[in-house]
Amino acid sequence: MLEKTKAYFFETCRTEEKFVSFLTDSEELATELELEDLTLPCVSISRRRNKKPIHFTYEGRDETIDDPTKRYKIEFYYYLLDIVITSLDERLNELKSHCDYFDSLYDTSDLKNAPPDSLDTKCRNLAAILQDHESSDIDALELREGLKVLSTLLKPGIGPKETLKLVGGHSFCPNVNIALRIPLTPPVTVASRERGFSKLELIKTYL
Repeated sequence: MLEKTKAYFFETCRTEEKFVSFLTDSEELATELELEDLTLPCVSISRRRNKKPIHFTYEGRDETIDDPTKRYKIEFYYYLLDIVITSLDERLNELKSHCDYFDSLYDTSDLKNAPPDSLDTKCRNLAAILQDHESSDIDALELREGLKVLSTLLKPGIGPKETLKLVGGHSFCPNVNIALRIPLTPPVTVASRERGFSKLELIKTYL
């Protein structure tokens, strides 16, 4: 879903035709709302720029864009789209790396047909990322044997949450229990204060 959103929406929006379409739609909406000022706002985004000294005559400063439409497109419209696309790429890479390590735990019943070398490699990789110096949360060999036994007991299509409920009552696979709890633990974040300051900034800008 993230890949399709990035490819079919955000990357498509980063074109001249789409910008003109958005501009036309906003002008029509402004006319319907009977707004008097239809000019583009003067937007300035603060960016950290390293003060690089100019050593040669051919290293000139960037030219100032006088056209408000072109300036709005380059310094605001394209700029925000690039931030969104870059952020989506970062999250996609994180999800892919997560799936590379934990994909064997999402449908354990499929492991009965998996090659032994493949399962062994996945368990070793998972144990490696869950290791801190000399201490490790799981043992790769015990996890592999536990998954092999568990794959014969589960029906196809069973998710990790249902698998964890089943594993909770068995003492033969504590490593599987620990391995399942890690991807099922959602990260907890509190963004209410950030949202509050964001709304204050919008109100201040509007006023």
